Amino acid sequence: MKIGNWELEIRSPSFNIRNFIMRKKIFLKSFGTFFVVLAVILLLIFFHFKGWLAIPKDAVYFISAPFLKFWQQTGDKISGVFNFLLTIKNLDRENYFLREENRKLFQENTDLKEAVQENKLLRQRLALGEPAQRQLVLAKVVGYNPQLGQYFLIDKGSAAGLVPDLAAVTANNFLVGKIVQVNRYSAKVMLISDSSSLVNAITQETRVNGVVKGSHGLAITMEMLPADQKINKGEIVLSSGLNDAIPRDLIIGRITEVILKESEIFQKATLQPATDFKKLESVFIIVK
Repeated sequence: MKIGNWELEIRSPSFNIRNFIMRKKIFLKSFGTFFVVLAVILLLIFFHFKGWLAIPKDAVYFISAPFLKFWQQTGDKISGVFNFLLTIKNLDRENYFLREENRKLFQENTDLKEAVQENKLLRQRLALGEPAQRQLVLAKVVGYNPQLGQYFLIDKGSAAGLVPDLAAVTANNFLVGKIVQVNRYSAKVMLISDSSSLVNAITQETRVNGVVKGSHGLAITMEMLPADQKINKGEIVLSSGLNDAIPRDLIIGRITEVILKESEIFQKATLQPATDFKKLESVFIIVK
């Protein structure tokens, strides 16, 4: 009903009665549910104290036990997988650090062994009683190719004071060869077994002078020996220091055979080198 600007709602008495009845039903339903739940709780408490719930509890546990066990085992397996993956990751990380540490220890051990080897060579040189004025440079053999000739490369060059024609010897004073080419940080050494090598030499016992020559890396011989001079088999041959840059008294080798022909005025001798050239690792260069 509308009066002027006002709108009035007029409800009939029957509508209010229906609304009241619906609210009462909802209240009674809620109240009844509450009492039912309360009664159930009280009954369960009563049954529990009486011990009557033991059988239902056992039945529920018996029925649910397989499912609970299954889910527990599944959970344990899943947890185990994650733990295994985590363990693998941790082990991989630990292995990485262990590998790095092993590399460092391997390098340190290698450097230590090399230092021990160098000290051993130096002690051997000192034991020979070298002349006070003689200066030596220790060099490592870094390359050797017999197919290109009887040469090898060392890791020292002009920066260490090396020049051509300097003698290369072992720690035991065995003559190896001489430098034929020098770079800034490396040098090329020709072995006395090369066919181009010539070294003035003298026999230690009979004091006969001659020239030691190489034979294409196959052998070394001492030639230009006067036929009227006696040469002993097994005699040591030394460098004589005559007319070349190689100093005297370096051990070249031992005479294994003396060859003398009636029609020639010179005899010659084959020598066994004092050292195995293929096993060289380090040499000393006589600088002065």
